Amino acid sequence: MTLKVIKMKTALTIAGSDPIAGAGIQQDLKVFQALGVYGTSAVTSVTAQNTTGVQKIKVLDGKIISEQIDSVLSDLRVDAVKTGMLGNAEIISIVYGKLREYGIENLVVDPVMLSTSGAELLERSALEPLKKLISAAKLTTPNVREAEILSGIEINGPEDMKLAAGKIADGMGGGGCVVTGGDLKAEDRFTDVLYFKNRYNIFSEKDRGIETHGTGCVFSSALTANIALGLWVVQAVRNAKKFTSDAIRHYVMLEHLPSKSNLKIPDASINSGRVIVVDMVRRGIDRIISCKDAYKLAPQVGVNIAMALENANSVEDVAGLTGRIIRVKDQLIPAGVVEFAGSGHVGRVVLTAMNYDQGRRAAMNIRFSDEILEVCKKTGLAISGFDRDEQRRIQKPWSGEPRRR
Repeated sequence: MTLKVIKMKTALTIAGSDPIAGAGIQQDLKVFQALGVYGTSAVTSVTAQNTTGVQKIKVLDGKIISEQIDSVLSDLRVDAVKTGMLGNAEIISIVYGKLREYGIENLVVDPVMLSTSGAELLERSALEPLKKLISAAKLTTPNVREAEILSGIEINGPEDMKLAAGKIADGMGGGGCVVTGGDLKAEDRFTDVLYFKNRYNIFSEKDRGIETHGTGCVFSSALTANIALGLWVVQAVRNAKKFTSDAIRHYVMLEHLPSKSNLKIPDASINSGRVIVVDMVRRGIDRIISCKDAYKLAPQVGVNIAMALENANSVEDVAGLTGRIIRVKDQLIPAGVVEFAGSGHVGRVVLTAMNYDQGRRAAMNIRFSDEILEVCKKTGLAISGFDRDEQRRIQKPWSGEPRRR
């Protein structure tokens, strides 16, 4: 039997348990898996809650929380960590100490203070230790209410969100802050504000029109997974926002008992197709760079490879390498990460090919020469071409010399 080894990035969530699996570590682990990241967890508290509210909270002993973190970080290389519900000052201090002990740099802090139903999930005496934890984070993700508490600024719109995000990030010495505006609708739009490295990025979208349970957990864990995958912070936030919006729009509809709340739960699994495509592109890259003499096919501009989702409509639906596979002497070296819209050029080639056949969902650019063209013909490959200025328009296949611009 041949064993198949799959290398995966790893993330750790340190948070509370949600028995209905719409938030907390259960939701975090689902998101990690949907994004192709191996998820691990350390449980800080056990709750009795559902879509109607939080009925009971039992905060675990600090010693077992510390030992859980040791179990994970002493055994695995963890690429990113997120914290969620921590509960009290003692636990926050333990978590802060452990993350410093293991030298964790990619930390996302979701400063969970209140549940959607209004239940207090953090003791008020824990605010200063929480700010200290935020100071060690690459990003923190407060919602509007949490941002008001952390910054002392009343938030009534995007400008207030900008002020709060800047104050939280600069005042606590952390890497950056994303204030999520799901609770603050203005002009039928939801706005998130990122402050990172003295710059603001505004992310806005139309009102989704539905209320969901666990949205904050989905966003922060998606952000953690994207950082674990090596994405630049702004792109990681953009990807996490899109992931969350997709999960909300494809929410899980559970059958509730009569007279009970009908709050929806975001469906993290809807993004699994995107994970599969990214994984296949990564495997394609691994296969190319491990092939002997493959460097002879590399053009001067480098090689890229891309693959589209089924029924792709734009380059946003096509995964490719953000950089190129470049030739270094007699070998190929990949530069960049695989993500959707990673390669506009090869992505548009894929979309054009799909005009002919929806099953032709992947493409790779190689060096052009008469010799390579002849080899392609001898192997039975069909030779076709199109004008790059007219990509995505249906063209008739042709044979002969390719038209290039």
